[in-house]
Amino acid sequence: MPDDRMMPNDALRLLFLAIEEVMGGDGMKAVLHGGKLDRYIGNYPPKNLDFGVKFSEYGGAEQAVEDFYGPRGAKAMLQRVGRATFNYGIKEQSAVLGLAGQALKAMPLPLTAKMKLLLEQVAAAANKSINQPTRLEEDAEGFWFIVDHCICIYRPKHAAPCCHVTVGALTESMRWLTDKHFTVQEVECMNTGAAACKYRIPKTPSE
Repeated sequence: MPDDRMMPNDALRLLFLAIEEVMGGDGMKAVLHGGKLDRYIGNYPPKNLDFGVKFSEYGGAEQAVEDFYGPRGAKAMLQRVGRATFNYGIKEQSAVLGLAGQALKAMPLPLTAKMKLLLEQVAAAANKSINQPTRLEEDAEGFWFIVDHCICIYRPKHAAPCCHVTVGALTESMRWLTDKHFTVQEVECMNTGAAACKYRIPKTPSE
């Protein structure tokens, strides 16, 4: 396993709140127990940006959800967790996401310009607040959200890309901004041996 990396308390707290929303209180306890995170039962990390928790703990919670539902069922559940994580972030700790909130939605800009602005803010917040090296690239058809040091490397090896929480969060960020659905895909994953986790966000909504 690679050397562990620290992240802010609130990033893990928001993940726990999202898992609890999706799975309920008993399900959350099962996840914390399964992820060897029993010390957090009834004792979530504090709501601050101090670097007090580890990437491996975040990955352990994700893996425990997968273990609970099995690989097939977990994909949809973890995407739901990701969507809830984004929404909690908007409400509770917009600094983590680096979002301008409603002001961004109201800007008189073309849709793709607003999408780019939001994704740039999320990438910048990942670098500055989350301690996760992230960058954004663009081509004619879409955006590439690229994570150069991902939580997934602290999880067991998978046969296919496994960062479903991030897919859910990016999907929800676009829905929140545009009220449309964009089909976000993880094209490459560090867990399966890629140099970075790469997510494709098309410029055209799917509905």
